[in-house]
Amino acid sequence: MNETTHRTRRYDIITDEAQMRALQPEWDALWMRAQGYYYQSFSYCWLAWQHVSKPHGRMLKCIVCREDGQLVMIWPLETVKRALWTYLVPLGPEGGDYTSVLVADDASAPALIEGAWNMARRRCGADFIHMPYVRETLDLHKLVSRERRVLFAEPHQASAARLRGQGTWDEYCRSLGTLFGKRPGSFVKRLSKEGIVAVRVVDPADEGETASIIEWMFNCKRSWSDRVGKRSVWLDSPEFERFLGRLIYSPDVPSMARLIVVTLNEAPVAGIIVSLGNPWASAIFAGYDPYYGRCCPGLIAVEECVKWAFNNGFDLDFGVGAERFKAYWARGEASTAWTTQIVNSHWGMLAIRARRFARALAARASGPADTATTGPDSALASRR
Repeated sequence: MNETTHRTRRYDIITDEAQMRALQPEWDALWMRAQGYYYQSFSYCWLAWQHVSKPHGRMLKCIVCREDGQLVMIWPLETVKRALWTYLVPLGPEGGDYTSVLVADDASAPALIEGAWNMARRRCGADFIHMPYVRETLDLHKLVSRERRVLFAEPHQASAARLRGQGTWDEYCRSLGTLFGKRPGSFVKRLSKEGIVAVRVVDPADEGETASIIEWMFNCKRSWSDRVGKRSVWLDSPEFERFLGRLIYSPDVPSMARLIVVTLNEAPVAGIIVSLGNPWASAIFAGYDPYYGRCCPGLIAVEECVKWAFNNGFDLDFGVGAERFKAYWARGEASTAWTTQIVNSHWGMLAIRARRFARALAARASGPADTATTGPDSALASRR
C-alpha cells in the first residue's frame, strides 16, 4: 500500500518481511542519524518480529516515509486480532518499551510524524489503536491525545539518568545523596558479609550461559510476581524469554544488549539486561534472588548497570515506573508517558455500544446502584 502526500514525500506500509529485511542498511543509517532508542533499531524490530510477533500470528504494518527517495521516517507497527476486532499496536513484545516514531529531530519531523499517524489511522485496517507509553513531550502524543474517540488515557511516571558530562564516577556519586540511607557501594559491602561478591558482563557470544541466567532471572521474577500479586502476560512467555537472549546475541543481526550478573560465591544473585546506547541506553529487564533480599542484590545490579552506562559514555533510561531507585539515579528528574487507546472504526464503536448496553442491562437486573463510572468505556481499559 502507498500514499503520496507531496511530490517528493511518499509513505508506504511494509507488510512483507522480505521487504522489511531489505530496509536494514537504510534503517541502520537512519537510526544512527536520529539517535534512536534500542527499541527503534532494525535489530530489535527484526528479532521481535521473528521471535514474538510472527509466531503469535500478528500482521506486520511498518510505516515508512521517503523524501526524494531517501528513507527519513520509520514507525514499526503490527495488527493483532482479538475476537472480531483488529488492534494496531507497536511492533514487539509487551514488555514496557516506549512508543515513538524513528525520525531525525529537525524542522520536518512534526509533519512526518503527522503523516505517519494519518497512515496508521486510515490505512492499517484497525478498529482500535493502542499506544503504550508515549512521552507527553512528543508530537505523537499531541496527535493521539486530540483524537475524539479516546477510550482511556493513563499517565505513567518515567525516569532517566543523564550521565554524560558528569565528570568522574566518584564525582557523580557524590552528587546523589543516599538511597535507603546508603551511598553507592554500600549494598555490595553488605552482601560481601555473606561471601565473595563479583560483578561481570556476560560474554554475548556465550549463548548457553546467557540463556541459563535469563531463565534464572525469569524464575526469580515470577516468584516476586506471585508474592506481590502482579502478573504480566510477557512473564510467562517463552518467546519473550528467547527474544531477550537474541537481543544479546544473534547470528542474524548486531547485538543490541548486554547481560550484567552479580554473583555470590560464583552463584547468581541478581542480573540485569541493558541495551547499548545511541547515546541513550535502556534498562530492559532485571531479576534477583529473594533469599538475599535483605542485602538488596537487585539494587547492586542496578548500580552496576548505571556504572556500566557511565563508563561507556551512555545516558540511561529506566522506563516507566515510580520505583525509588529510578528517581535516585535520575536525581529526581521525572517525565510522564501516556498509554492511550482510541476507537478507530465504526465496527469498533459497535463493540463499545454493545458493551455499554450489556452493562446497562446488568445494572438494571441487579437493582438500584450508583451509576457513576470512571469512564464510559472502563470495561475496555484493561491493559493487554
